[in-house]
Amino acid sequence: MSDLDLVERFRADLPAADPAALNRARARMFHEPTPARRRVRWSWGLVPAGALAAAVAVAVAATSGGVSHPSAPIEHEAVPSAPKIATDAAGVLRLAADEVRTAPALPAKPGQFVYVETLDATDNVINLETKPTWVPPRAKNRKIWLAVDGVKPGLLRETDVKTGEQAGDEPLDAHTVPAYVTNLPTDPKAMLAWLHQGDAGTYNDGSDAEAWGKIGDTLREQYVTPPEQAALFEAASMFKGITLVKQADLAGRKGVAVSRIDHQVRFDYIFDAKTYDFMGERVVVVGNLPPYPRGVVSRWTARLQVAIVDKAGQLP
Repeated sequence: MSDLDLVERFRADLPAADPAALNRARARMFHEPTPARRRVRWSWGLVPAGALAAAVAVAVAATSGGVSHPSAPIEHEAVPSAPKIATDAAGVLRLAADEVRTAPALPAKPGQFVYVETLDATDNVINLETKPTWVPPRAKNRKIWLAVDGVKPGLLRETDVKTGEQAGDEPLDAHTVPAYVTNLPTDPKAMLAWLHQGDAGTYNDGSDAEAWGKIGDTLREQYVTPPEQAALFEAASMFKGITLVKQADLAGRKGVAVSRIDHQVRFDYIFDAKTYDFMGERVVVVGNLPPYPRGVVSRWTARLQVAIVDKAGQLP
């Protein structure tokens, strides 16, 4: 469940923009319990507090005073040929598609594991009942092993970057979805249609906002073959309203971001400015969403390595 999912779930129950009611709503939603993890792969919708979703929900209630229904997916233009140098957001995505299309697929066989290493950071909000205060993201090195075919149990290992403290290895469920993905569309228009499909059992309604978030969910902590990744980036280039952020920092690395704003929050996919390799993603607060300072990065993940290994716990 993503932050936007939580918004859609909660904001219908909020009262009109009465200050006392809004304060009660904010406190209640800050304490919304974390959903049980149903999938072994990490999802930004499973972060502990859900505080950003609560802040967005309060802002929506204050401005609308009623239920907001997601709009139907808008029509998208066909993707033109990629320019040699990207000058806009769509151009970055098309060049990223061209780049990944030339990469050889990682060979894998049943019984092996997809290994993904990332740097991840998520913020927090403290003093919820009295004076909610934003706490900046804290980075962790995250290593995860997931079965190529989804049969064997996986493994998660996290280390605090600042202190070097390592949490104990966490076993992950066996018999899950395969972590080596080969069944996605390779045609950009078909991929765009797939991104807009609502997911059963979730709050994904097939809107553009949900489809944009689904791109990150698809790339995160699994291996997607080069033809599928290329189609994913080309489909992303067909979204209306995307913009280019020419200078985007991610874990000390410089890149360019392709962005989409929804409910005063900007969702970035970041690429190397020269090679157009996919580097990771981040969420930036661009509107008035107390207690978040305007312009702060709420969370981010930087992809460091993806490989195939023979057993859980083995390093490439």
